[in-house]
Amino acid sequence: MILVIGGSSYIGSKLYKHFSKKEKLAIGTYYNSYRKGLVYFNLENPNINNLPIDLKRVDYAVICSAITNIDSCKKNEEKAYKINVEGTKKTIEQFFDKNIFPIFLSSGYVFDGKDSNYSESDKPNPLTAYGKHKKIIEDFLFKSKRDFLITRISKIFGLECEDKTLLTSGIKQLTNNEIITCASDQIFSPTYVGDFVEVLDSAIEKKLTGCYNIASPEFMSRFQLITMLKSQLKIKSGKIVPCSILDFKFSDSRPLNTSLNPKKIIKDTGFKFTNLEDCISKLEILVK
Repeated sequence: MILVIGGSSYIGSKLYKHFSKKEKLAIGTYYNSYRKGLVYFNLENPNINNLPIDLKRVDYAVICSAITNIDSCKKNEEKAYKINVEGTKKTIEQFFDKNIFPIFLSSGYVFDGKDSNYSESDKPNPLTAYGKHKKIIEDFLFKSKRDFLITRISKIFGLECEDKTLLTSGIKQLTNNEIITCASDQIFSPTYVGDFVEVLDSAIEKKLTGCYNIASPEFMSRFQLITMLKSQLKIKSGKIVPCSILDFKFSDSRPLNTSLNPKKIIKDTGFKFTNLEDCISKLEILVK
């Protein structure tokens, strides 16, 4: 059975729904955002023994809960560190004590963005507070000499109306005849959330351990992606203006390239990621 820590987060909610349907879910938790069916769990002061479930029934725990906003991690670094590092470490240690296999959601932000198409063997060198937090937990897991799974992800998007992710937000802005200013110099691997969920399920079934990039093999800038979206769906309204990521007044720096190479996970699971053209085709209903 699978425990989802952070079941109210975007990715966590998809995992919660998926594992519930497959009758693999043990329980899901929330912290700030209450959602029906979830139980409260505080990552600032974690105690898995307070969860209303027999922990002997739990085989895997997916840790989705974290402060993920890049600038928030920089501006409120003390609190972010307490949750993303200290609380996460304590939670993982408790899982190890109960022989529960931890699955940690990491990020392409562990890299400095000076290269591209990063593999699992490339050396992390994070620029941001958020990326540094992720690397600390990765290092902690590598040094634990226990079984674990690290899943590095890039830009996750969905295909549901009003889900406020990359493609659906782009459609809304374009059909509202807005001007979208997009960075053309920051490259990432846009990945459909449904693919991530299916790959993670497969990784659990195959008992994979270690570090894996779970990201689409396609990579591009936001400017390229939104331009592709507008063209394929033949949206005549709205305007897309290219800019540099440096033009945005962020509190923390941004790596220019967080694209991830998924060859290892594809080889070990046989999964075929949904290409972006097919994902965009599924959104045609939103512009009719």
